[in-house]
Amino acid sequence: MKAWSLPAALCGAFLALSATARGQSLDERIDAIVVRMSLEEKILQLHGESNMSTADNVRLGVPGFLMDDGPHGVRNGTATSFPVGIGMAATWDPELAYRIGVAMGKEFRGKGRSMALGPALDLDRDPRNGRSPETGGEDQYLCARITTAVVQGMQSQPVLATIKHFAANHRENGRTSNNIVASRRTLEEHNGLPFRMAVQAGGAFSVMNAYNLINGEKSAENATLLTTILRDHWGFPYFVVSDWGSIWSAEKAIEAGCDLEMGSNLYGANLAYLVATGAVSVSTIDNAVRNILRTKLLSGVWGFLPPGDPADVNSQAHRWLCEEAARKSIVLLKNEGTMLPLNAGAVTNVAVIGPNAAVCRTDGSGSSWVEPAVSVSPLTGLQTLLGASKVSYLKGCDINSTDTSGFPAARTLARGADAVIFVGGLDPSQEGEGFDRVGGSIELPGKQQDLINALAAENSNVVAVMYSGGVCGLSRSIANVRSLLYAFYPGQESGTALAEILLGITNPSGRLPVTMPLNDGQLPAWNDDFTDDHGGGYRWFDQTRQIPRYAFGHGLSYSHFSYIGLTIAPSVIVPGGSALISCTITNTSSRDGDEVAQLYISDAATTHSNSVKQLKGIARVAVPAGQSVGVSFTIGSEELWYYDEFLSSFTVEPGRYRIFVGGASDDLPLQGELEVANTTAVPDLVLGSIRTVPAYPQTGQRVTFVATVRNVGAAATAASVPLKVSFRVDDALVAWSETPVGSIAPGGMIQVCATAGPNGPPEWTAAGEWTHQLSAVVDDNGRVDEGDEGNNGLGRTLSVYAAAKPNLAVWKRASATSSESTEYGPQRAVDGNMGTRWSSNFSDPQAIIMDLDSL
Repeated sequence: MKAWSLPAALCGAFLALSATARGQSLDERIDAIVVRMSLEEKILQLHGESNMSTADNVRLGVPGFLMDDGPHGVRNGTATSFPVGIGMAATWDPELAYRIGVAMGKEFRGKGRSMALGPALDLDRDPRNGRSPETGGEDQYLCARITTAVVQGMQSQPVLATIKHFAANHRENGRTSNNIVASRRTLEEHNGLPFRMAVQAGGAFSVMNAYNLINGEKSAENATLLTTILRDHWGFPYFVVSDWGSIWSAEKAIEAGCDLEMGSNLYGANLAYLVATGAVSVSTIDNAVRNILRTKLLSGVWGFLPPGDPADVNSQAHRWLCEEAARKSIVLLKNEGTMLPLNAGAVTNVAVIGPNAAVCRTDGSGSSWVEPAVSVSPLTGLQTLLGASKVSYLKGCDINSTDTSGFPAARTLARGADAVIFVGGLDPSQEGEGFDRVGGSIELPGKQQDLINALAAENSNVVAVMYSGGVCGLSRSIANVRSLLYAFYPGQESGTALAEILLGITNPSGRLPVTMPLNDGQLPAWNDDFTDDHGGGYRWFDQTRQIPRYAFGHGLSYSHFSYIGLTIAPSVIVPGGSALISCTITNTSSRDGDEVAQLYISDAATTHSNSVKQLKGIARVAVPAGQSVGVSFTIGSEELWYYDEFLSSFTVEPGRYRIFVGGASDDLPLQGELEVANTTAVPDLVLGSIRTVPAYPQTGQRVTFVATVRNVGAAATAASVPLKVSFRVDDALVAWSETPVGSIAPGGMIQVCATAGPNGPPEWTAAGEWTHQLSAVVDDNGRVDEGDEGNNGLGRTLSVYAAAKPNLAVWKRASATSSESTEYGPQRAVDGNMGTRWSSNFSDPQAIIMDLDSL
């Protein structure tokens, strides 16, 4: 294996930089690196080296990124295939989504990757969208809550999350040329909400642009999208990466704010020429490089990055987690005459029939596909729990063909069974990346509905189970099934979870993340005009006064719940204030169960309303049989905002807002009223994230602190008032920042770096190889008049690691063609498929020595 080193003079220059870095701000440190880069080195930071990596800067020792797809697992060999995005949304459980994110982060690190291309934050405006499986459902609030939790979980590990596809990606046919017509309000308030929350509350390190155009400009070349909204308004401080091959013009893309090009080489081929001719300024290149270096420093990609554990990939713990997620995501939509659960002690012959019965469907087709090491089909799940002798199987029909040759045998099998479980839906041939639903209809394809009807003619005890991403309609067969379960590709363990629900071992608790229409005729026109469907989903059904087959949020349980005692305190708030909405849920049955409480707000009385009601709160709670639990929701300006295009700002309109709470969008028994007073609006500051440099400190290293500050109130902060953020480790004050940062608009965010400490420099020396408590408070000196003074703090853990050599990281360049075994170091792995990589080597006398602590 070849090894080589930096010239001694350059090492000296780098160490000289280290000495001057002490006490510098984060941006000053980054600028000190940028100024030492040649134009060629800068451009190398801005485009891919291979399909899933970017280049290392050998001279300065700056590692590149190592990436892999996946929104619901690692697309690299085999890995745990968790529920797809819409399946996670069907759990209505952000805490579970966070744990899935943690597990995914561990598997990416276990594969030696530092950057995950996911999750997807797209909305499912139409179930025929080929990438419906990757979406977070039809509602922006639900999508935001689930995907932000996934981002937080993933980035709790040494991995960058990449949120995609920004913005308004909603159909696959013509995806590279579709021109979305959307207002600024839609981009900020509706499709933008999941991205803003993932950026501000989730701290996402990377944003991937969509393929489509928006108002005539490619998403990768759209300055309104990538600079005005994402950076200037939302305060995103990290980098934008292009979807693979989505850039048409290098000049337009780099000027618009697309920092990293992947899947093509327009930057590498054209940027130097564009700079030479004056078409692109050096400062534009520098800004893009700063965004990437800032990300590498704060994420740990540049510095010590704790190595992953290959044993985390496909671990038993992750299989159990995947099984839990499947249990919580499968939705019981119909249960006529309490057909379910089946009595395991009484049934002796269960017929399992259908094209998805003997296979575990985990996704549609495309880049999100995860190859599971193991999987459990519905048939296997039932055979395992009920006993193989009690379960019979026939396929009966294909997913989508005209072949009915399997009908006679299937009918015979059904005739003698105690119950018939039909398992159908879609598969990767029917929906996926690059194409929309085959046939262009929501109806269950092929002869599946005909087979359901034929089975029902032989046996009235038919249970239908649908596997898909985009919801399927059963208009010709729904009347002939006694029970209907929906499985939104719930992951590799779904067969076990489904069998448990069918047999009553598990109480179903999933809820629809989309509306199920009666038929195609209930859907709005499927076009690229986002101004003509009221936001789609339940908003469309509300505005057009249509009753769907099953409403958004619907889902049955083997338990029964009642809601009482709605309270709103205070009932009147100032613009920028908040109220606590509370109620009591009682389980009136004899069986423990989970209920998903949903809060909707109607602003129909205000002048800006564009919907009958909107989801603004979710609470999944376990309610023991015969007992009651209290649930509460906090409603503040962020839940009441609308984007005022005239003022170019989020605004809260004074007036009365109706509050609805219940178990589905069409089942809201509790109603109340919250009034926003017509008084002076005030800001409300909260912390979005706390980070350190280095991201993963080692014993003896000097640690600098960085935080993001969000304004979730109804008025901008005064530009003249310095904003103070204090940082503490184990309750001891270690640093603070108190400098003018300008005005923060409602919905805006800024990043601040500590500027001072008790002993002068804004630094803390990492000590003790254990986990510390890191906390920060914004405006602890009370200089900003806020709507809520009690939400200014944020905490997290900070682990200190042992240093192999004090403050030193030593790197060796390794040949990708070497026949030697793969080495895993703190940074990168030797990988024959991905090009040359850095690996740790502390014995090589020619190794490059860098004081990464100084960065």
